[in-house]
Amino acid sequence: METPNSIEDSAPTGTLFIVSTPIGNFDDITLRAIEVLKKADLVVCEELKVGARLLHQHRVSKPIEELHEHNEQEQTEILLQKLQTGSALALISDCGTPLVADPGQGLVRRALELGINVTAIPGVSSILTALVTSGLDSSQFLYAGFLSRESDERLQQLRSLAKEPRTVVLLETPYRLKPFLEAAATVLADRRAYLGCNLTMPSETHHYGTIDELWRKFSKLKFKGEFVLCFAGFSAGERKPHSRKSHTAKKFGGSKWSKKASGGQGKTSRFLKDRSKSQLPDSASTPPRPLVARKRSSS
Repeated sequence: METPNSIEDSAPTGTLFIVSTPIGNFDDITLRAIEVLKKADLVVCEELKVGARLLHQHRVSKPIEELHEHNEQEQTEILLQKLQTGSALALISDCGTPLVADPGQGLVRRALELGINVTAIPGVSSILTALVTSGLDSSQFLYAGFLSRESDERLQQLRSLAKEPRTVVLLETPYRLKPFLEAAATVLADRRAYLGCNLTMPSETHHYGTIDELWRKFSKLKFKGEFVLCFAGFSAGERKPHSRKSHTAKKFGGSKWSKKASGGQGKTSRFLKDRSKSQLPDSASTPPRPLVARKRSSS
């Protein structure tokens, strides 16, 4: 089934456009995305306040309706009726690419079943932004989404991911950074990792090291913001994943991997040092607040 590339090409049954939006910086939106938003009959968003702010920023005046976890079932049927009568709908999320850990999958699935055209308008993704900044192997990777909120189940998921040979990318809600890193450090203490915070924003920071080193660092900081974690895949020559408990006597930056990267001198490796436009403070002060409201984690 052929699908339209623009509003003008829409079939009589209408078209559902999946439109990617910025993950923090309002300038990170394509011209095509703005065009589709301006010409759509209706914009469908996850949160009304966030969606309206995006449209106002780009001078788009269109009707807007919410689609979220609390109304998804009934709202999906209403939106499908609009599509079947020829309307062009633009589906956006709070930020980033829709449908990745966001509502809307049911709408897309039903639209395809009914023969309604579905067209993606690609754009920024926090997953790929973090991956290419991590310095880790990006030729193959696994996006593992969000881990369980239950501590025992989360540890079991991490033990399974520890055996994954590809680079792993994980998302988590801002307020669970510390328990998330603590759990990861009990399973993947020496695994090379990257933590990207508030990506694309003026306050973005980049943190490199082993997972144990990142845990030790952020356990002393008061940080609440969006973040993405990437860690290296398991290699055949690597020892089996083990607990952080065997490393509690080591100083920050003193892991086997860090010593190797710094020439065996036991100094903090070059890779471990932060690279950012504005560094998080060494003290426990809170970093600058984001300029825009963002979802659990931009996809």
